[in-house]
Amino acid sequence: MPNVVAQSLKRSSTDNIAVILPRINTSYYSDMTSGISWELAKHGYHLFIYEMENLHKPELEVLQMMRENMVAGVISIGMSDDMMFRDSLVYLVEWGIPVVYVNRLIPYQGYPLLYPDFMRVGELAANHLIERGKRRLALLQKPSGEDLVVHHAETFRTAVQAHGLEPPAILETAPGLVTSPECLDRLTGGEIDGVFVLNELMAAGLIKCLTQQGIRIPEDIAVLGFGNSLVGEITAPELSCVDLQNYELGVHGARLILRQIQGLSIEPVTMLEPSIVQRKST
Repeated sequence: MPNVVAQSLKRSSTDNIAVILPRINTSYYSDMTSGISWELAKHGYHLFIYEMENLHKPELEVLQMMRENMVAGVISIGMSDDMMFRDSLVYLVEWGIPVVYVNRLIPYQGYPLLYPDFMRVGELAANHLIERGKRRLALLQKPSGEDLVVHHAETFRTAVQAHGLEPPAILETAPGLVTSPECLDRLTGGEIDGVFVLNELMAAGLIKCLTQQGIRIPEDIAVLGFGNSLVGEITAPELSCVDLQNYELGVHGARLILRQIQGLSIEPVTMLEPSIVQRKST
């Protein structure tokens, strides 16, 4: 088995691309990493993954490791509210190492940014439920003060009211597969016929809870999730969702790194459009 790092050192060049992420044990990260790997492999590059939860090292030390290993470029990915490496990545720029910052909504800081158009999520969800004939809507979320969660709720509310409908109910429940009794009471009381859930796993749990109470989906209540993985395909009925295109984000992130390595021009900010995946829950 050839040692790709040693081979690169001998050539004084490298075909190794590093990906920094918090963890890889979710479809969110694995889908994005898969897109990166697929695109890099087409061009003969090797993927090195730095999983921060297992490294237990400070940011600058991790970046120094990449510098010493002569990586050709670095792709940093994470949750949209995760600010890890936001400021320290400037060291890579100073060292002449190409970098791409993926899936975080921050001001441009000298390296290219790539993320979904988060601003459209709430509007897309509201319009889809209304197009499916639903008129008494709700949004279900975990308790959170995160800016994007607040924004999704606000744009959902604005889009619903733009159709001349009553403002949606904003409900909170703990993350997981069991919806709180208070939320279930609101959702099963006949006042709501469509709900947007700001988490795919919570949406799958809601479908299970509603079905156990004899609620027909989507006839009585349509359920729309946020995120597109195998979870949505194995619920009964299958879960419709707002898809942020994680795999495509990975592909585009790899292309941005490769363009920098090749000395080609790049856009400072790239946004991908989210889309609706229609399944049986709506």
